Amino acid sequence: MRAILLFLMFASPARAGEFSVTLKTAEESAVASSNQYKSARLSAVAAAAAAAAAGSLLYPRLSLEGSLRYNSVVTEMNLPPALGGARPLGDNWNYSIGPSAAWTLYDGGALRYGQEGADRNAAAYSAEVQNAGRQVVLSARTAYFRLQLALEKVYLIGENLQLSLSQLKDITLGAKAGSRSRLDQIRASQETLDRKRDLLQARSDLSAALRDFSFVTGLSLPGDPALPLDFRMDGRDYGGAEPATMLVKAEPYEAMLSRLLPSADGGLDKDLPSVKALYEAAQAYRASAGSYRSALLPRLILGARSSIDYPNGPNIYSFMQNSASLSLSLPLFEKDLSREREKESELNAEAALRRKDEAGLAAGRDFDKARDAYKELLSEQAVNIEAVDDAVEAGSLAYESYKAGGSTWLDVESANLKTLQAKTAAASVNAEILMKLAILDSLSGR
Repeated sequence: MRAILLFLMFASPARAGEFSVTLKTAEESAVASSNQYKSARLSAVAAAAAAAAAGSLLYPRLSLEGSLRYNSVVTEMNLPPALGGARPLGDNWNYSIGPSAAWTLYDGGALRYGQEGADRNAAAYSAEVQNAGRQVVLSARTAYFRLQLALEKVYLIGENLQLSLSQLKDITLGAKAGSRSRLDQIRASQETLDRKRDLLQARSDLSAALRDFSFVTGLSLPGDPALPLDFRMDGRDYGGAEPATMLVKAEPYEAMLSRLLPSADGGLDKDLPSVKALYEAAQAYRASAGSYRSALLPRLILGARSSIDYPNGPNIYSFMQNSASLSLSLPLFEKDLSREREKESELNAEAALRRKDEAGLAAGRDFDKARDAYKELLSEQAVNIEAVDDAVEAGSLAYESYKAGGSTWLDVESANLKTLQAKTAAASVNAEILMKLAILDSLSGR
């Protein structure tokens, strides 16, 4: 007896893992785990650091400089014996140490162009971060809506399967009593088997949707998603179907719709991050062109230094030396290096502006397409709702008519299938509406 109890304990199916997640949680997790978003943020931080470094070049530079040198031969100056004879003009060891300062007084604006270019580049990377965030959120939403649709299909097929099982039970009893034909019993059994196959396929599709969702959002699944079920199906009998390895719960369709619905009334964002990034990149190239153009102008640098030097010429002792300098440089020949670099930067700026214009036009096209599709889907869903109501009523009437002898089982089977198809079509359009709203939200300025 004890052995039997142990066997039953270990043979009983394990409790299915439960997975419940909201759309907002999916979005936040996707952003937090996205390597694309993290990479964009790191690049933006690096660009901001580069901009700060470029700006520091506009200020004086203070440094500590030192030198030490050993000369094996020290020049001597021959003097008459009365003046002490030969005298070395220095020492073998020479050193100099002290602070130095340098400040570029004029360079034609090269440093300021460099700072502007770095600032514009940082702004471009910052816009890329925003764009990456929008894309990650859009991907998370798309994966979530597909998961919800897969869940709804599993649930609808399960409901249809329960109806088939109930009708099969009635027909089987009728066949035993002689009031129903064996052929109808076989056809009802075939329909039930079809629904069982559909349920297995739908559960497999749901498993794949869960895997994709976990990959996109970075959320871990609490168990094996091989044969999941909608949480509403927990504890129900589906004719000996494989037990659920995971019960999945998604946010209600109405809650997500109310959150995304305002985007349908918004307009295209005139300052889209993807477009802004290309504009800022173009301005960075323009600033780079100005820097190369300034390289052809004179450069004036003011310098100052205070140091301890040794020796003081022929006097073998250290002394304080203060000095100031003003240097001027002007390039005379460089074989068009700066001019060609300026031309390169100007052309790159023009190319970036063309890409910006193209990106803006493409975004406008995508926004208009999504809004047109959304409006069409609303009209289609109104038809679907009416079709579902008619199909449900037709299914009920067909079965009642069959029981009264007024129609055949094929009529009942056709009505059941049309009911499932109508409900599935409505669920698919719901998911499409959410996806179009997500696209509008990612492109809108709200």
